[in-house]
Amino acid sequence: MKFMVSFALLVALVVAAFPVVNSVKAQDAKVVVMGFSQEPDTFNGFYSAMAFAQWAMDLGVASLYDYDENGVAVPVLIDAIPTVENGGIAADMLSYTFKVKSDLKWSDGDPLNAEDVVFTFQMVLDKKNNFAQGANIAAAVDSVEAVDDLTVKVTFKEPQPFPENFLSDIGLPAVLPAHILKPVYEAEGTIEQADWNQNPTAFSGPFKVTEWLRGESMTFEPNENYVGGVANFNVVIRFFPDPETAKAALAAGQIQFLTNVAQADAGTLGNLSPDIQVIQVFGGYIEKMTINVRTDDMPGPGHPALRDVKVRQAIRLALNRSEITTNLLGGTTAPTDSLYAGTVFENKNIKTVERDVEAAKKLLDEAGWVVGSDGIREKDGVKLDLRLNSTNAGWRQAYLAVLQQNLAEVGIKTTIGSFPATEYFGQFTNGGILASGLFDLGTYANNTVLTNIVNVSVNEDLACDQVVSEANPAGNNHAGYCNPELDELVKITKTSSDPKVAQEAADKIQELLYNEVPAIPLFPRGDIYGINKSAFAETPRIGSGVGNQFFDIVNWKLN
Repeated sequence: MKFMVSFALLVALVVAAFPVVNSVKAQDAKVVVMGFSQEPDTFNGFYSAMAFAQWAMDLGVASLYDYDENGVAVPVLIDAIPTVENGGIAADMLSYTFKVKSDLKWSDGDPLNAEDVVFTFQMVLDKKNNFAQGANIAAAVDSVEAVDDLTVKVTFKEPQPFPENFLSDIGLPAVLPAHILKPVYEAEGTIEQADWNQNPTAFSGPFKVTEWLRGESMTFEPNENYVGGVANFNVVIRFFPDPETAKAALAAGQIQFLTNVAQADAGTLGNLSPDIQVIQVFGGYIEKMTINVRTDDMPGPGHPALRDVKVRQAIRLALNRSEITTNLLGGTTAPTDSLYAGTVFENKNIKTVERDVEAAKKLLDEAGWVVGSDGIREKDGVKLDLRLNSTNAGWRQAYLAVLQQNLAEVGIKTTIGSFPATEYFGQFTNGGILASGLFDLGTYANNTVLTNIVNVSVNEDLACDQVVSEANPAGNNHAGYCNPELDELVKITKTSSDPKVAQEAADKIQELLYNEVPAIPLFPRGDIYGINKSAFAETPRIGSGVGNQFFDIVNWKLN
C-alpha cells in the first residue's frame, strides 16, 4: 500500500514536471516520446560503447540492411541481401558485391550512393579515426571499391561466410555521409572531431534530429527522403537517469515507449498501469563480470591476484547468481556460464557453476591468499581488496550489493563503484572507467549472436588485438586477456563455411573461457520494452537483436 501511494505521488510529480513535450506541439504532429536511461555521448555510433548512442543513430542514419522481429534480414539501402546464389557473394567467399538502391538522397538533398558506403568502410579501416566500433570489419577487409555509382565490392583477407558480420552488425550500424565528413577527413586526417558527430545535419534514416537539448532530450522529425517511407509522427527522446521516474512517466502517459527495461522489471512493469504493455524479444545480451587481468606493463593494471586463474575460479564459486536471478529479477532469467547462452550455438555440456563457499575458500588458500586478522585475505603484505564497478543503474547496484556480500564471505573485500554510463563506457582517451582499467571487477552486458556463430563478446571483448593500450586506445578488450588459442578458434567461427567445424570451434571457445575465467557470465538478458498502449492503434513491430528495434518504425500506427 505504501508503495502504491508513493508511486502515485511519483506519477503526479512526473505529470507536473513534463506538461509539454519539448518544443513539439500536439497540434503540429503526433509524437512518440521515448525514454532513454542514458543520454548518447555522440550521434556517431562508431565512437560510442553505449547502446543508446547506437539507437539514436539508428533513428537518423540508415544501414545497408536490418533484421525483423524474426531475425530475418530486411534490405534497407541495398537492393538485395548478398548470397552466393544471387552472385552477391563470390563462390570462394572472398568478396561481396552489392548494389545501393537508385535515387537515394540524404535529408539535405545530396545523393546517397556507393561513395558513401566506400567512405564508411574506409573510415572503419583507418585507425586514426579511433572508432570504438567496427574492429570486426577492420580486421577482415582487404579492400573496398565503388564499381560504379551504385555498386560496391568488398574484398576480404580470408573467406567470410556471414555477410551480416560486415554489412549490418553493431560494427557497421550505419552509412556515414561522405559529403559532410570527407572534407573533414581530408583536412584533418580523421573525423574524430567532426562537428557532425555532435551536431548532425544530414540524415538517411527515418528521422532527422531537429533539436538536442543536452541533459534533457532529443527531438526528431520525419525524413522526407527516407527510402522506407515517411513517418506521420515525430519522435522525442527524453533522458531518465532514474529508472523509477521513467516508469512513472510511462504509467502517466508522458512517454509512450521505454527502452532497455531492466530484467528485474520484466514481470512487474505492467502492474503499474493497465495501459502498459511489456514486449520482450531476443536480444542476445549476457550480463557479465569482466575481470581486469591487465599486467603492470599495461595501462590500468588490475589487482595482481586476478592474474591467477585459481583466484578467478574462486570468485565464480563464491557468487550466488541464483539469488540474484530469483530474488532480484523475479525468476525472469537464470544464471549461465556461457557467453553463447540462449542461442543455438550454446555448448550444452557446460553446466552452470553452483555457489560453493568452501570450494572457493580452498582455491584461495591454494593460491596463497590467506585470511588475515581483519577477515580479509592477504598475500605478501597485499590485501585482497578489489574495485567492484558498474553503471549507476539502480538494478545493477542492487545485485552488486549481493556480489559484495558473497565475496566478503570468502575473505575478499570489495568497494562498489557507481558511475554514469558516459563515464563508465567512455573511451580510453577520455578516461573511461572500463577502457582505462579503473576497475578490478566490472559488470555490464554485451550481445552474443543472433543469426550466426560469431560472438561479439568473444570476438571483440577478449581478442588479443583488441587489448586497450596507448597504441590501441579504441580497443574493446577491457580485461586485458590475451590467448592466441582463443583467437584461432574465433577465426574458425568467422571463416569456416562448414557448420560442424564452426560449432566445434565455438564449443572449444566456451570450454576455454569456462576454464580460464577472464569473465564471469551472470545471466542472459532479453531486449525488454514498455509501451503505453493508449498511444498505439496496434502493437509496434520491434526487431530482434541489438539496434533493430526501429526497423519498422515508419509503419507504427498511433492513435
